[in-house]
Amino acid sequence: MTPLFLEGTAIGCVHPEWLERLLNPPSPFHLDDQGRLSLVAPLATFSSRSAVLANWAEQVRERWGLPGWRDERIVVRDHGQARFSIERALLRPLGLQLPSVQASVYTLTPQGPRIWIARRAATKPVDPGCLDALVAGGISGFDDTMSTLVRECGEEAGIEPLIAQTAQPCGSLEICYDTLDQGLTVTHRERIALYELLIPSDDPPRVVDGEHEAILALSPQEAWASIQEARWTPDGAQATLALIERHRWLSPETLRR
Repeated sequence: MTPLFLEGTAIGCVHPEWLERLLNPPSPFHLDDQGRLSLVAPLATFSSRSAVLANWAEQVRERWGLPGWRDERIVVRDHGQARFSIERALLRPLGLQLPSVQASVYTLTPQGPRIWIARRAATKPVDPGCLDALVAGGISGFDDTMSTLVRECGEEAGIEPLIAQTAQPCGSLEICYDTLDQGLTVTHRERIALYELLIPSDDPPRVVDGEHEAILALSPQEAWASIQEARWTPDGAQATLALIERHRWLSPETLRR
């Protein structure tokens, strides 16, 4: 892979197939003699970088197509500082980190806890048909985590804002793995702000916007068994196992199997 730099700091990584596309003129990227890929100078401000990358993104979309195009701009940060925004569909080709939020949603019933699980729609460009945490989404623009969480709760599961706002933070998760987009190797990087959310048993979540194919209520044992069968997204599986462990719904011996 070729590291992607911005003003001397590595912010991403690019696999060979996408490197060829990045260097195909006209391009805002430059590969130096040391194999370091960077944005062409002088792009000294957030606005100038974002504008150049937005123009390039449209060229990429027209030339090669981007099935995952969302018309959604993600702000890329370096040590907390906003450096530029870019179309979300280009994060993985450039190996840039997606800031996101995820909530593990559960209900307490007389029969025991039930964890609300989503089966992702088969049309999703990422992890189609996989089981996942019920609520998850990328943080667009300069939105914060809680406003994103409240919005995603409503859009994906029909959970009212007053309930969504009771979600409790429970850490963060960073994931990084190689996968395929349009048959080309790319790197998925994500930093996820994790929450857990207890919802009333008499107001179950529902499929709202087509992001989910189905919503399921699983016991901790059923959720754990499905994770062992590798039917989950990597982040959804980790967050759900952490939820089960925090509440001690299964024994440590079971979780270690």
